[in-house]
Amino acid sequence: MMRRRTMMIAAMLSAAMAASTVYGEETMNVHTSLSVDARHEKVLVTFKIENRGERRVGLPRTIASADGLTGQLFELHALPGGEEVPYIGPWVKRGPPTAADFFELAPHSAHTHTIDITPFYDFKPGQHSYEIRYAGEALGDVKQLEATSPLQTEAVRFSHAAPARAEQ
Repeated sequence: MMRRRTMMIAAMLSAAMAASTVYGEETMNVHTSLSVDARHEKVLVTFKIENRGERRVGLPRTIASADGLTGQLFELHALPGGEEVPYIGPWVKRGPPTAADFFELAPHSAHTHTIDITPFYDFKPGQHSYEIRYAGEALGDVKQLEATSPLQTEAVRFSHAAPARAEQ
């Protein structure tokens, strides 16, 4: 009886270890972060990603190397209250992603990119507090465009003094 229980436990542990190995192969080993510089009437958002894994990962070019935005890339909320700050930039409709839509990040490397989001979000005039985060997807394997994984940063709080809007 004791031997049978030991074998069952060993079999269950073996199955659990196999599942975690498969799970580990499918997930990316990346660390992401945002930082914000909101001086001089601009909001500069710096996205940093570290690929700590053994495979190349693919980042959407919109977060990795774009000069501007072509759609709502960040979740941005006013504080207190959490009211969403509207995205007012251009919306570009795209077809299914291709390999050219991704920036490849080699194993054991890091990439940093800064985007000025000031003209793309409807910041209130005057001094206000905000919270921003990136929530998108990345490729765990650059050779499999359909194999996306969620990619999200922690929220970052910042204060921004937007100029008064011109009368229209």
